[in-house]
Amino acid sequence: MSIFLIFASTIKSEMEDFRNYIAELDENLKTKQKEVEEKYDEATKELSEEEQQMVHDYFEDDIHKYFRVFPIYTFNPLLISIYGYFESQLKKLCELDHRRGFSKIKVNDLAGNNYIEKSRNYLILIADINLESMDSIWKRIGEIQKIRNAITHQEANIIKDKTKPIEKQELYKVMKNDPRFKFDESNGDFYINQKEFILEVVEIAEKYLTGVCNQLAKTKIIARNTEMPYDNVAWGQEKSENMIKELISAIHLTKQHEERTDEFKDTDFRHNLLGTLNAIAYDLTKIYSFFCGGKWEVKDASIIMDEKEEGLNKLKELYGAIKREKDKQ
Repeated sequence: MSIFLIFASTIKSEMEDFRNYIAELDENLKTKQKEVEEKYDEATKELSEEEQQMVHDYFEDDIHKYFRVFPIYTFNPLLISIYGYFESQLKKLCELDHRRGFSKIKVNDLAGNNYIEKSRNYLILIADINLESMDSIWKRIGEIQKIRNAITHQEANIIKDKTKPIEKQELYKVMKNDPRFKFDESNGDFYINQKEFILEVVEIAEKYLTGVCNQLAKTKIIARNTEMPYDNVAWGQEKSENMIKELISAIHLTKQHEERTDEFKDTDFRHNLLGTLNAIAYDLTKIYSFFCGGKWEVKDASIIMDEKEEGLNKLKELYGAIKREKDKQ
């Protein structure tokens, strides 16, 4: 099994641990909130407004603690933890791909404001995988990243540009329109108030990471050079298959030659075999020129057929192979 599929399985397991942890924290918090509400309701039954105010003052600390402070300490840090996990795992996937040896370029060598951007650039430019199907997920990750940054760098406040009014801040509409946040429009403070937002982040992170794993798990073959800069895997498969077919044809010719008893069998065999070998030389010189970075021409197959070993030396000279051999020495 591919290391990347094993990695995907581990990610799914760890994300399930996140879900269970979130559910447990949320259940404990709601239990405490319910207890406070029940005690408050019981204590304020049939009381005058003045007496109710006294009871409210008595419960104020618990209300503040369980309905504001604890949610802030619960869900905001969870977003930071899950985001950090996502960033770390994405970087690890890039490092695993780098170990395969297709390129000397590492994640750190690429441009980007953070490891998530650097990793995505690596996956597209170096690992050469197609992430277009997950563009909508990536867009949402970018939005979540902005919320995380506001928590981490702005003390859970949306005001990033102090020269603009609060309604012009980038996250204003997000906070105002998403009921999973508690948002103070007067000063820009916010906090995550519902587990559903954190569970969405877990879901998105899992989908993106496992999607990358599945892409990287596919057999990776890259065939290109300066003369043919695009991926020529299909071309190489076609030429190799042609040579195998011609080789099979040569085997059949040999078998037919053994079975024939007429006077023309040797003449026919030589003629047909040379034609088959010429077809093999045609595709073989094309492949050889590709791996030498040389420029192939139609006459190259004839050079081999006509001049044998001397023809090979000619092609090595033409394709630059001899120069490279000398440079290595």
